[in-house]
Amino acid sequence: MNQRPRTPTEAFNKAIAKASLSNKEQEMVELIRFIGVFNQVTLSQSLKLRSTPPALSILCEICRKIGDHMPEHFEAVRKWSEIHSEYGVHWDGNLICSTAWNSDGERLTPEAGTTQYHTFVVHKELFQGLDF
Repeated sequence: MNQRPRTPTEAFNKAIAKASLSNKEQEMVELIRFIGVFNQVTLSQSLKLRSTPPALSILCEICRKIGDHMPEHFEAVRKWSEIHSEYGVHWDGNLICSTAWNSDGERLTPEAGTTQYHTFVVHKELFQGLDF
């Protein structure tokens, strides 16, 4: 199995600083990095977002803004994402998180019949929920 490109945390933090994220976008990144596991509904409820645009679309926009400041890594993540997609397409949100899997090795998605909503997990190197 092709390993996910690990995100260099220091470079990621520098890219966030350069990405000119709005306060709401910054809040989304911080929340994801703090809670670790989320779905569209929990993200929208926690941040009190409107239903449109969808929270996951906003996440992809954020990732593209960050990715502009670490282009080689972002492109590597996109290639990895495409290889591991069941549909052969990349998802820009994979810069920060990936689809969660259960203990039986099944994706936590409605299509897999395992959850009502696609469930995502922040990449371990970006997780900050234990920093007190």
